[in-house]
Amino acid sequence: MALTKPKRETLEMFFLCFSLGLLFPFAEGNNGLSAYQVLQTYNLPVGLLPNGVFGYTLDRHSGRFSVNVTSNCNLHVAGYEIVYNSPITGVISRNNLGNIDGVKVKIAFIWLNILNVNRNQDQLVFNIGGFVDKSFPISDFYSSPNCR
Repeated sequence: MALTKPKRETLEMFFLCFSLGLLFPFAEGNNGLSAYQVLQTYNLPVGLLPNGVFGYTLDRHSGRFSVNVTSNCNLHVAGYEIVYNSPITGVISRNNLGNIDGVKVKIAFIWLNILNVNRNQDQLVFNIGGFVDKSFPISDFYSSPNCR
């Protein structure tokens, strides 16, 4: 049986699929889990994300993530004004969200970045602006807030 040369289109399709596999080692909706369910697998409450998340990526090896919300989201939580700017990025590990970008809180008249969220038993500790830590009961984050 003689071997034939593969068609150019077949080689191009193979190369495209292979390249995409290398560029995107993490997939949206990893294992069919929602972004909220992923938070729970890392022992974090779903209320850290607002309602309206429509997609995410997660590299399970490094913990790097990116979350998309339908639009920039403003909300009031526990007397604070918070803004989520899509995409929200950072690094996730058990009980921790670090290197967060895309979430700001208004304190007095100043907008500061929320840089880190750490779960310490029944408390969530938020690092704001790199110099302020604020703790809240985890029960405040059992459900996701709605954007306004």
